[in-house]
Amino acid sequence: MDSLLKNKKWLKVLILACIIVPMVIFILQTDVRLVWQEMEKISFRFLYLLASTFVAYLLGTFAWWVCLADERKHINLFQLFSVRQIGETVGLYNPTSVVGGDLLKDELLKAYHISRKTASTSIVISRITVVLSQLLLFIVATSWLLFIAASNMPAFLPPLLICLIIFLSILKLLFFYTLHRKPSPERESNSKPIKLWTTFTSRLRSLLQQAQAFYQQKPKAFWSSYFLSMLHWLVGSFEFYLILQFLGYDLRIMHGLLLDMGVVIVKSLGAFVPGQLGVEELGNKFVLAAVGIHATAVWLAVSVLRRSRQLFWILIGILCYAFIRKPQALPLIEHGSTIR
Repeated sequence: MDSLLKNKKWLKVLILACIIVPMVIFILQTDVRLVWQEMEKISFRFLYLLASTFVAYLLGTFAWWVCLADERKHINLFQLFSVRQIGETVGLYNPTSVVGGDLLKDELLKAYHISRKTASTSIVISRITVVLSQLLLFIVATSWLLFIAASNMPAFLPPLLICLIIFLSILKLLFFYTLHRKPSPERESNSKPIKLWTTFTSRLRSLLQQAQAFYQQKPKAFWSSYFLSMLHWLVGSFEFYLILQFLGYDLRIMHGLLLDMGVVIVKSLGAFVPGQLGVEELGNKFVLAAVGIHATAVWLAVSVLRRSRQLFWILIGILCYAFIRKPQALPLIEHGSTIR
């Protein structure tokens, strides 16, 4: 067994299987007949859905690009878009979720002569700004639903949403308070904890120190990334809004934002499930019920159309990987290295 683990060829095959197998399962589990039926209903208007997600992904790329600071001159926006698309595709369709995708992004940036420290920090900061902006928009959209556009929600839902808003607001404030604090120095521990726990806490502390240093030394870049990440979510939420408009529901744009943020929150809870098979569909049903849409046909149509969009971007991710500049020691393609 040890010899197999030490054999890098076997390790490459294992890593490749962890990426490809869940992706194939996702494609096989997608009912092509249903996809085609829904595509026929909206015909060329499906391009509007792709356009909204493309602009959203481009804004997300820009939010990451500003975090590269002075070293962003080594890579243009569309090259970084390709790196991001590959990483996000891998992150969505393998059991390690965003961790595996972000590690691959870090590896791919080597080919553009970006230092390992800058690459790692940029990935951490862009991920933080994405999450923080998402939390803000979810809080705003949920508050709007509860206090301005109340609908026929199940009785248990309003108290649950109020508790969630309070919890997320406190969490967000605590994180910003932590970012304002000076990074704490590394401390030696005399105890002998489990090695795995020591590695985890050490890595977590290192990531937090990276975030604190960046936030305090480059506040303009941080807030630029935060603002662009917010635009990324806002534009991305147009997909939900457009789908429901195409299906005959005259909802507001704020409904689209609420639905999209709600699904993302649900998907985050099931991030370990490759492709969020079943998790995203459950999220779709939950958020549609929250705005008073209970028709099963609508839920199925929304789920199928969103899966159709994902299939398209899987193909784009594969094409990006085929043509992107790669470092000499890139795993799965070249020999002599693995993802660290």
